[in-house]
Order: sequence, then structure tokens, then C-alpha cells
Amino acid sequence: MRIASFRGYSAPAFLALLCGSALSQTDPTVLSNLVVIGDSLSAGVQNFSLLGTQQINGFANLIAEQAKVPLVLPLVPYPGVPNVLQLTGLNPVTIAPASVPPVSFPRIYPCQQPTNLSVPGVNLAQALSLLPSATPASPVDAWADIVLGFPNPLFAGPCGIAPLALTEVEQAVALKPTAIIEWLGNNDALVPALTGQLNTLTPLVSFATSYKTLLDTLRKTNAHIITASIPDVTKVPYFTPLSVIATTVNVPVGVVASTLGIGPQDLLRPTAAPIALAILAGLTPGPLPENCPAPALMLPVSTVPCVLRARDADYLRFTIDSYNLVIFAESMAHGADVVDVHAALDDLAARGYNTDGKHLTTSFLGGLLSLDGIHPTNTGYAIIANSFIETINRCWYTHVPMVNVDEIAAHDPLVPPVSLNGQQ
Repeated sequence: MRIASFRGYSAPAFLALLCGSALSQTDPTVLSNLVVIGDSLSAGVQNFSLLGTQQINGFANLIAEQAKVPLVLPLVPYPGVPNVLQLTGLNPVTIAPASVPPVSFPRIYPCQQPTNLSVPGVNLAQALSLLPSATPASPVDAWADIVLGFPNPLFAGPCGIAPLALTEVEQAVALKPTAIIEWLGNNDALVPALTGQLNTLTPLVSFATSYKTLLDTLRKTNAHIITASIPDVTKVPYFTPLSVIATTVNVPVGVVASTLGIGPQDLLRPTAAPIALAILAGLTPGPLPENCPAPALMLPVSTVPCVLRARDADYLRFTIDSYNLVIFAESMAHGADVVDVHAALDDLAARGYNTDGKHLTTSFLGGLLSLDGIHPTNTGYAIIANSFIETINRCWYTHVPMVNVDEIAAHDPLVPPVSLNGQQ
């Protein structure tokens, strides 16, 4: 499905050029109490870990630094939660979690109240309902405890206070923000795509109801609100097009597809690629099996379908387009300003990014996405930060300097050439 266009822009991209807020002149206090709500993308996750040395490179923290306003992060000590993924070999490329004991205590500064409240793994409904718990039942619960549970009754001793447990959105309201960056909804599409369980995609009616509730609640703070659209999750390097496999083995795509028993437009999940290469090399019989082991990520399954079928990828894109129409419509109705991250990342996927003589891409180890094949690198987050800053400046009449992407890329350990010793 293609969303209706206007003079070359998709409908959301065109609406993103408009401003829903009522500001007509510079308000010097607009960013003075900035609060961020979202999921792993807003939390600054890289290499599938919530880790302090990566959190500081997230787009939200970059915006706060450029605007010279405070933003308190729930910093997690090394090796992160879960243990950060690292390169363990280059020829062939191998990746594994850091082989050290997990963190014994998950917050560097447990008594600080975060103002970046983004909880990795949450979907839209969970941001409205999930509370920190003394007995986390899932990885998302554990992340919620790290972000939302300090200080809380469980740690009243070291922190000296014991407030009531609140959801991500409730904490945002309680902080009385002057400005809110809200980027939720990604996991409503991403997690079903990663696991292959498309029957768990959030129904559109439920998504629309939750998004309206979210903005109704945030609007009561009288804060200025920035929202963002959901990117096309099928374009991240977690999924490998058959054209990449065909180039690797120097065989036409049609032959690769026939040998593997799949369609030429189908996409492979991470653990399927080595099996596919073994089949093509004649080391193991084809076709590709239906299921493969789940990759080294905290997914709620032990196996995943080896292949994302082209028809399912189309359905995911259709669903994401539908979610984004809700995001734009409700944002405009609530006087919020929208950053079209979907369009920005589509452009990066199509054209890449040139910096200091290097051409970076969204392919695996292309410099823009980290080792998990999902979350941005330092450089990718800097580019996203500039998309938000451009909207903030245009719609809120501010003069926040843009992030120097070239400078960040020059020191990014995941910008090619990548070395084993250059890992964070």
C-alpha cells in the first residue's frame, strides 16, 4: 500500500512539514524541563543492551546536550542489561554477548529520578499500564524496573524515599514537563516482525485508542509535545535480502531462491543466513528449514521462522503505514509536532549517508545500525537527533544547534573500518 501523496510527499511526510503547536514566537523556557518517553530507541539502546556508555549517545541525550538543558538518564553499568553484544571475529564475522558476569546492581545512580523514562521493549499499551515490580516476569518488566523503579519502595533504604510506583506515562506527567519527546509504537510492529508472530501485531483500533489516550494524558501537562512516526522495520539489517546472499556467493538471486526453496523477495532472519550459505555451498541439504534458532536477543521465543515472506513484509508495511496515519492524525488533533522518522530512515536505507569521505549505509556493519541489526549506532542516533532538532527549531522557534554528525562518525567504533579492539 502507498499512502496518498501531495506534490511528491507521502501524506505523513507532508504533514510533518506542518506544525501542530500554538507557539508563534520564541519561548525561552520551552525546553527547560524536558521529559522523554518511548522505548529502546529513545532509551539509546545499541548492540541490544541498555548500557550507560551507549545511553549517552542516544538521540534524546544529544538533543538535550545541544539545547544545553538537563536530561537525567537511568545509566546502567557495564556490561549492560542484557550483556552488550560485541564482535568476536571478523573473518567470518561473529557476534556474542560480553563474556563477563551480568550487572550485580542495574543503576549507577539509583536515587536519581530519570527524566528520560523510555523503557526498552514496551509497546504503546504497556507505556500506559506497565508498573515496576518486585518480581519481574519478563525482560520488559526487568527494563521497566531499571528505568521506573528507582527510587521506589523496594529501595527506600538507600534512597531514603518510597514514592508510589508509576507507569512511564504517569511518571512523565508527575514531572511537570515543559516539553515532551514521545516516540512510542515501534514495538507494536517490531516485536511481531522479529519473532515472526504477526498475529501479535496490535490491532489498529487498539493502537488508535491507546494513542489517543496517550496524547490526551500528555496534553493535560500543558507541555509542548514532539511525536515521531514508526520506521519500516523490514529495512533493518536484522533481515537479509536474498540479493545480499546472492552477491556473497556470486550466484543469481533466482538460483539462490530456488535452492533454498523460498521466494526471491523473501528476507532471512539472522540465524537463517549461515544455514543458507551452508546449503548453497553444498555442505548441508536444502531447502531452508521452516524454523531457525532465535538470535542472541531477549526475544520471548526460542525459535523464529527462518524467513520473513514477502507477503508478510508487505503486511507489516501496510500495518506500519496505518499506525503512522493514526500518529499524524492524533498529533495534529492534540497540537503536537511530528518528526517523520519513517521517511528519514527510508531515505537512509535508499541513499545512505556521506560523512568525511565515507559512505555509510543501513546494511550490516554499514555504520548506521549497530550489531543487533535493529538499533542505531552513535552516528545513526546523531542523524535522528538532527531530524528532531529541525522540527523543534521550526515549530518552537528555538535555535538549538544541529549535531555535528561528522565529528561523531569520526569516533564511532561501528563506523567502518570496524576492528575488534574498537568496541565500546
